[in-house]
Amino acid sequence: MKRSNRRFIAGLTVAIATILQGCAPRVATSFWRIGTPDDSTRAGYAILHEGKKVRHCYPVTEWTDTANSQRPTANGKNDTYHSFHHHGVAVESELMAYRIYFDKKQTIDIYCKRTPRMELATSYWYPNDSLLALDYGDDILRVSGTVGLGSVKYWNGKKHVHIEPVAERSERIVRRSRNKATVEVAVKDWQTEGKSVDMSVQYTLCAGHRDMRCDVTLSEPVNGLCTGVQSIPATNATVEYLTGEADLSTKWSVSEAVRQHSYWLCDQLTNGVLLASWGTDWPVNDTVKYAKETVGLAVFIPKEYAGELVQDKSNNLCLLHLTGSKRAGLTENRSDSAAVQQPDGRFYRCHFYLTCIGATKEIHPVATNADEWLAYLRRWAAQLK
Repeated sequence: MKRSNRRFIAGLTVAIATILQGCAPRVATSFWRIGTPDDSTRAGYAILHEGKKVRHCYPVTEWTDTANSQRPTANGKNDTYHSFHHHGVAVESELMAYRIYFDKKQTIDIYCKRTPRMELATSYWYPNDSLLALDYGDDILRVSGTVGLGSVKYWNGKKHVHIEPVAERSERIVRRSRNKATVEVAVKDWQTEGKSVDMSVQYTLCAGHRDMRCDVTLSEPVNGLCTGVQSIPATNATVEYLTGEADLSTKWSVSEAVRQHSYWLCDQLTNGVLLASWGTDWPVNDTVKYAKETVGLAVFIPKEYAGELVQDKSNNLCLLHLTGSKRAGLTENRSDSAAVQQPDGRFYRCHFYLTCIGATKEIHPVATNADEWLAYLRRWAAQLK
């Protein structure tokens, strides 16, 4: 083959590879129902691993949980949380991945990328030792029973509580394109404040972003709806107080940290309220395999939707102020969560934003201490509406 032809073919190969890479998805979703070997005929069936566990799974785009819809899983548990690999729907960009627990907590958990790339199609949230050796990311936050990062909870006057009781709970992939994906958690007939309420929360993640927009829609106004960030660690009555010099030797109680913190922040900005935390904890109970992670969390609530600021033992929270809307002739449109509207077309909604950082996980983090995290967040929040 002539040298000119070889050069042409080599150049064409590079060009095709570049085009294909440019067309590759930059956001993705992951939603896997755990089944049995009998599900091997289902489209997309795969054998997935979580540690030493082997699971027969198939992908779904939505699932609804009612009291009568359960079937036992391979491990003998029949609650929805244990019926899904990584326990609910997940969404990722090159920078970050999030999952929403499919249970009463509906809590958002975080998977941080060490190297910017798409990973859930390979790691399925639980990277093995071989993937970790290739600098894959993993879960960096122990949320326990807290609000985690930007989960929607209820404030009962003393502490946050989970969204229960409900008649029906669902999760789904609302939409997905190359550069944007939206996932949703929703409930029907939530019994609260003497009312029966339908509610959906949609989380939208864009390519190249670590932050998500969160849109909440309800059929009835709820005064105690709230969101916020957890303390780090989540379940310890004492926390590490981080000064500008990151002095980890001084211990403070949570209440003292709230008064003097630089790591647990409530900031009143001109365009809204910024809630943030910064701290170090083991992400999982396996402290031999996993090292402590330093994590920054933040939620920004636009001024229009920011209500009273409240705190409990492990959470810094803001009550959400809802605005009512009415669309004449609107019919049920699941992509817009209009199914939660009243018969007269009225519904109530608000939105907020969340973001996070894995300071010890990321190769090039946007902040390495609490002061840098606060400076980054103020620039981030200034651009939001």
